[in-house]
Amino acid sequence: MAECFSLLQGALAGPNHLPLAMAGEQIITRAQWRYDVARATSVIGALPAGDVALFETDCYRCCVWLLAAWHAGRCVILPGDNTPTTTERVRALSVALIGEFAEPTVTDWQHARTGTLAPLSGDLRAVEVFTSGSTGEPGRIPKKLAQLDDEMRAQESVFGADIPANACIVATVSQQHVYGLLFRIVWPLVSGRAFAAKALAFPEELVHLSGQQPLVLVSSPAFLKRLPEQMNLSGLAHRCRAIFSSGGPLPAAASLAMRERTGVAVREIFGSSETGGIAWRDHPDAAWQPLPGVEIAAGEEDLLRLRSPYLPSADWFQTADRAEFLADGRFRLLGRADRIAKIEEKRISLTALEHALQATGLVTEVRVVVLDGARVELGAVLVLNGVGADRLHNDGRMALTRWLRDHLAQSFERVGLPRRWRFVDALPQTSMGKTPEQDVRMLFERPRLPQILATQQHDDETTLILAIVADLAHFDGHFPHASVLPGVAQLHWAIHFGRTLFKMPPAFKGMDAVKFQNVILPDAQVALTLRYRTDKQQLSFSYSSGERVHSSGRIVFGDEA
Repeated sequence: MAECFSLLQGALAGPNHLPLAMAGEQIITRAQWRYDVARATSVIGALPAGDVALFETDCYRCCVWLLAAWHAGRCVILPGDNTPTTTERVRALSVALIGEFAEPTVTDWQHARTGTLAPLSGDLRAVEVFTSGSTGEPGRIPKKLAQLDDEMRAQESVFGADIPANACIVATVSQQHVYGLLFRIVWPLVSGRAFAAKALAFPEELVHLSGQQPLVLVSSPAFLKRLPEQMNLSGLAHRCRAIFSSGGPLPAAASLAMRERTGVAVREIFGSSETGGIAWRDHPDAAWQPLPGVEIAAGEEDLLRLRSPYLPSADWFQTADRAEFLADGRFRLLGRADRIAKIEEKRISLTALEHALQATGLVTEVRVVVLDGARVELGAVLVLNGVGADRLHNDGRMALTRWLRDHLAQSFERVGLPRRWRFVDALPQTSMGKTPEQDVRMLFERPRLPQILATQQHDDETTLILAIVADLAHFDGHFPHASVLPGVAQLHWAIHFGRTLFKMPPAFKGMDAVKFQNVILPDAQVALTLRYRTDKQQLSFSYSSGERVHSSGRIVFGDEA
């Protein structure tokens, strides 16, 4: 177990030679860090008084700016992203900008003089993080320095005994969010362990981590559940001493697979921006164990209440999480009760999305819902006004949904945008005028057959004009980044429509001369031409768009044996 320091010691903590960060192959010691913090403090001291806003992808630079701001008595506002809307919102706060928000010449500490490091106070309002509120308007949540310090010192008391002092903390998450801030910066500072300055962006980087020292992986469900099965994790298994996951529910299969492949149990941390850490578990079937100092109780409708030293006050805090409370003090989560959805560990306000869509001037009513399936995604149901209806008619469905997504991307990260869209004349309503969420979800039941737009007959051939909408079930997972209509679906449709048009024997006997020449993409319109020869019990099919043939072949039928 590493020596435990305190954030209140700030940049003064730890021996000079102690490694603080790894920037590729370069080791940055605490002595170098202290020197950089002292110079950055003088830069911040020259900025206008008040809070500073920081966005920084490099974790070491973020760590320097944080400590410099704290030693200068400043609160650091940490937005979760740097989308255009977020950047405008930050600029509207009229605060000084540092890190990647500012011009390099404005906040470059490399050539600054050394400033004085004033003592830190536990009462300092250290950071403010943005989070989605139930009204849809992002809120700012303040955290005192003592809250950050106390929480990670407590977690070190729980998890630190199993982790060597020379372990390096590598991460796949951003320190702009509370989880990343605590585990990538605060925990290393109070535990004396080093951290990697660069986050891992791709699973393949796990295989090529440099060095030989023990590792701690700080990750998320989105990353862990997408690790390719064929990836060799033996190198990681040899060095890894702990794996943490937070930000959303980790599927049991992903947790168990990681445990089997590395020999290390994934420790899930349950919490939120408002509350900090609440509880932990190291197996998907286990109940949640409250962290040291956290008291839990049942609120109305079995909603989880807690009292914690990591909250701004000693009052009970009411969460929107439903829970089952066990006699031994642990609990099981039963789902959320509000309109904040977690998509790939990003908190997305469904209300904010609805407000943004209504602000386009194309919509009279809108409802955004969470759709569960192979992947959790959002669906948007829109009632268009006259202007919106004209755009849908003139530009087409694909162009309109692309424009709507691009509009939302100015304010929301793309991972949290609706993937599925429905344009309806009216939202489903009860006799009391309410719109049940389940009725809205039913609008997204995926069709398995294309829509027939027209039928043409020519001699012994029948041609069906088909609309290949993007919501067809066959596009799921085929392929994740470039959806393509599977060949097996084209064969199935040919047989299905062939049986509705012709009298054919019941048994499938085989295929002949089947060719797949050009892919069929979502939102395409194709012609399916069918011809049945009774003498050969053979159905010929061809999918085409104009002169372009997508696929063709012959399917042979016969009587059952």
